[in-house]
Amino acid sequence: MSGDRGTFLRRYELESLLKSFFIFFLLLGAIYILFALGNYRDRQRELDERILNEMRIFSFQPTGKAFQVDFSPKIPENKVMHLYRDPEQLYAFFAIPGSEKYLLKISLPVTEYQKRLEKIRRESFAGWALYLILIAAISFLLALYTLHPLKKALELNEEFVKDILHDINTPLSALRINLNLLKKRYGQDRTVERMFNSLETIHTFQSNLRAFLDRECGRKERFDLRELLEKRIEYFRQIYPGIHYVLELDTPVWVECNREAMVRILENLLSNAGRYNVPGGKVRIAMMGSTLILEDTGRGIQEPEKVFDRFYKEGERGLGLGLHIVRKLSDRLGIRIALSSRVGEGTCFKLDLKEVIVG
Repeated sequence: MSGDRGTFLRRYELESLLKSFFIFFLLLGAIYILFALGNYRDRQRELDERILNEMRIFSFQPTGKAFQVDFSPKIPENKVMHLYRDPEQLYAFFAIPGSEKYLLKISLPVTEYQKRLEKIRRESFAGWALYLILIAAISFLLALYTLHPLKKALELNEEFVKDILHDINTPLSALRINLNLLKKRYGQDRTVERMFNSLETIHTFQSNLRAFLDRECGRKERFDLRELLEKRIEYFRQIYPGIHYVLELDTPVWVECNREAMVRILENLLSNAGRYNVPGGKVRIAMMGSTLILEDTGRGIQEPEKVFDRFYKEGERGLGLGLHIVRKLSDRLGIRIALSSRVGEGTCFKLDLKEVIVG
């Protein structure tokens, strides 16, 4: 990717990186936990076997305080050389030479057993924080490795689209020049006007695709929003001569933001207001405090909650990118945008400009 575009991640790339990281982290973390638990259970079984063996040796010479000794009646339920446990103790029964009625019961208090078990638990899970940090590092590297070919493919795809957008300027310029020559030769002709409108539609698509690919909105400049609106409204009056664009803004409104991004936002909204209006319809542009209002008398939107989604469109024309780009650029400029619409009555967009208005 040209310039510094490849030096940092886009939002969807960052989202993919984080999701991949968490998947790898959870997977490797689960493997570590299962391994540690398996190791803990194996060592617990070894501890039980060792205790039972110590009891067996102790049964030959039951002296000292390592275990407690008692006698128990010999019944079928009491198996010899088998470790039992209850809430208070671990115990086992051993045969007494020459005795047919009693068994030797050797027991170990649960508190003593828990002490030995706690030592094993500490050893089994020792350094868990260090292991988790290591797992996190490995997960991050795996996520980067997984994301790299996808990122490379996206960069190549964007470069391809940008090259097409650049190369299409030449035929568009030739078309514009020849249409101007036709207009001079034949005057006001409906066919030529329709061709001009189609050419401007292609230009709008080109601008939208370029804005969709471009994420740079950092360069700010101060300009008069009213002057910008006047120029763009005059431009769309020529494209949609049957639509009445009314600017209700008497004083300059100075804003400080990326001018090109603001142009893309206004052009998309003004273009839609003209394109989807009714014959002889009206587009009203006004300021209310720090809010810019663009209101039309068009056919309205059937599903207003979806219009900002990428590729969503309610007609056959267009790419479904215009309003998605409006929301995308508005978010980057810190402009909150609200929409209300009723089918058959019109649509109203409200742009909260308090973050960009100056003076």
